[in-house]
Amino acid sequence: MQVLEQPRKLKPVSGSLSYDRVGAGDVVTSDEARAELARVIGSPDFPATPRNRRFLSFVVEHGLLKGGNNPVKAKEIAVKVFGRAENFHPTVDAIVRIEASKLRRDLETYYLKSGKRNPVRIEIPRGGYDAVFVRGSGEDAGEMSAVPVLTGNHVEDVSAELHRVLESRDFPATERNRKFLAYIVQRELDGAPQEISPKHVATRVFGRRPTFDPVTDPIVRIEAGRLRRDLEFYYLKSGSRNPLRITIPKGAYRPVFVTNP
Repeated sequence: MQVLEQPRKLKPVSGSLSYDRVGAGDVVTSDEARAELARVIGSPDFPATPRNRRFLSFVVEHGLLKGGNNPVKAKEIAVKVFGRAENFHPTVDAIVRIEASKLRRDLETYYLKSGKRNPVRIEIPRGGYDAVFVRGSGEDAGEMSAVPVLTGNHVEDVSAELHRVLESRDFPATERNRKFLAYIVQRELDGAPQEISPKHVATRVFGRRPTFDPVTDPIVRIEAGRLRRDLEFYYLKSGSRNPLRITIPKGAYRPVFVTNP
């Protein structure tokens, strides 16, 4: 593997994370970039799939070996990471764009957790697939907002928290999964937990037919997994100081309301 002999300055990009700008005498070397890649890949707080870990490794190495004047193409990633054929075309097969979006979210999750004070950070700016290295500021990003106050009325407090989650730009769930969350929370508050079964969710939220079978159609299980990750993301960002949290334990669909100490 080729190693760069001279350090190169790599510009930071704007985003929701907080960075120090790279100054005239400040550089991110190839050794530092690879050390950061190893920290990310090896962390349990980086939730990417094994395939997307390879995706990240590929674009980092591509940038270090070929430089910013030779941007990585979707076809290169599709063929070398995702095993697509040489006739791959991104307008026909959107796998690279879809997985890049997931990878960006996984990186942000990592840097909101154990990587928040790392000396170097990796981003993949939207509109391309090239990795960008920046100096971390060592500080949490974002302005501190007012902390919500509990009223002591369980239904009112949970309803207010649901509203905060659904209205937040830091809750990245799809419109369908927002309905999923609203449905299960409302059924729980209504005292109707029997209506939070996979079949009820599938027919009332996802529009499945009454003959729905969760054994042959895993949509509820799959979307519940995504919804759990979206809730975690929200509570790592603007919901981090909320006094009440909505969680969905693994293996179940009934929401649990947890007081944040």
